[in-house]
Amino acid sequence: MGELVTRGESVYMDNCATCHQPNGLGQSSKYPALAGSDITTGTIESHIDRVLNGKADTEMQAWAPQLSDLDIAAVITYERNSWGNEMGQVIQPMTVYESR
Repeated sequence: MGELVTRGESVYMDNCATCHQPNGLGQSSKYPALAGSDITTGTIESHIDRVLNGKADTEMQAWAPQLSDLDIAAVITYERNSWGNEMGQVIQPMTVYESR
């Protein structure tokens, strides 16, 4: 988990922190908090889907075209284990690959 969380933090800071903030608290409803959110504490499948495909009619873009399966697995692992989201889950790149 350590390596994925470290990589995930880097991916998050480079791609997600501008909107969701480095502390995961977001910016109002336009860029919702990830700390304690239904996405980061809900099912792994929903979380992967949101990162891969974004969310229609919102600012949340699809990251599937820009990020590798490893980077997506790492950032999801980071998000599910940061800011009080103590899910204790490690997301493998193969799980992301199979969700594409």
